[in-house]
Amino acid sequence: MSRGVIIIALAVALAHAGAAAQSLSVVGKWAVSQSRCDTEAIAFEADGHFSSTLDDKEPRAGQYRLGRDRIILLDDAEPDRELALIVIDYSPTRLVAFDETIESDRRLVKCR
Repeated sequence: MSRGVIIIALAVALAHAGAAAQSLSVVGKWAVSQSRCDTEAIAFEADGHFSSTLDDKEPRAGQYRLGRDRIILLDDAEPDRELALIVIDYSPTRLVAFDETIESDRRLVKCR
């Protein structure tokens, strides 16, 4: 798939996700699968803090805030750099977002 097609598909998905993102409720723990909730997950707290072990080599923690179509992460280790998870699809139990740090999408499920 060409880069142009991917960019167009992402733009269309973002347009549809914009309205849903305004009502996002990401509080809780999200992982790549239920079996990895203890090892490879990101947790969002109601007070605006997050912690992530999605990247084994770079665990992250800090503050987050919700934008219209994204979750903006402010890592304690890099307070001047905003990292974004751009929401592509969302339901109360599933989150698909483009992760700028890995330049790919992440498909996450809400941990029980």
